[in-house]
Amino acid sequence: MLLGIDLGGTNVKVGLCGPNGRILAGDSISTDATRGPRDTIRRIAALAKSLIGSRRIRACGIGVPGPLDLARTRIILAPNLPGWNNVRVPSILRRSLGIPVVMENDANCAAVGESRAWPRCDGFVLYTLGTGVGGGLILKGELWLGASGAAGELGHMTVAPDGPLCGCGRRGCVEVYASATAVSRAAGVPAKAAFAAARGGNAAAKGAIATAAWALGIGIADLVHALHPDLVVLAGGMAAAGRALLEPVRAEVRRRVFPVHREKIRIEASRLGDDAGWIGAALWAARKIHDR
Repeated sequence: MLLGIDLGGTNVKVGLCGPNGRILAGDSISTDATRGPRDTIRRIAALAKSLIGSRRIRACGIGVPGPLDLARTRIILAPNLPGWNNVRVPSILRRSLGIPVVMENDANCAAVGESRAWPRCDGFVLYTLGTGVGGGLILKGELWLGASGAAGELGHMTVAPDGPLCGCGRRGCVEVYASATAVSRAAGVPAKAAFAAARGGNAAAKGAIATAAWALGIGIADLVHALHPDLVVLAGGMAAAGRALLEPVRAEVRRRVFPVHREKIRIEASRLGDDAGWIGAALWAARKIHDR
């Protein structure tokens, strides 16, 4: 049995699954990142212990936001978790839970989990639209981490060099336009409610969604020209809007890619929803521990 944890800027999801990813139990808590990393990690461990009970756990995986060091022993920087720089999450959790803990970028974990729901893809790209915008790349069935382990920061691709300041310190990133946080700020309502507001004629909500689709479309089009993946999946709470988000994103991508790509790129909504991150973290941990 495997334990998976998905640490987000707003909530933490914790679950148990089998080696095939089948869900056995799960729950969530508020991140409350401003209370500091040790408080949040303590509460994560308490929730995990309550789910584990007397079960035997083979490994624990945790997906965390932000760039990680190459050895995956600490968070280097977490723009959406203030004060979480240089936090050694695995060692803190390992001491509390008494089991091996593997850490990976949260969007990479979501890509690992979600890709299992979309078989026969040589090139798979995942965007996570939450507090920030994350990304994960699965190429030829393997998680692509890049030369230093930091590949997949799709939310920090620049779409407007003189745009608003991002939490990463640069301007005009996809994240400042297409995250749930950005949509909520521009629409004046929570991101999930923005789509209903837009259908009702709310001009601010319509503008926020159009801007998010524009930014995502630019980022995805650039990826199509660079990698030509089989499939791009949008995940996170906003992806539940389905066609209301997918159609404007698809239209923007079609406007920006070479004609040869237009009929060959698929852009879809997540099949696993909020469970993809923690399931992927658990499965990735099992693989990494097996490889040791």
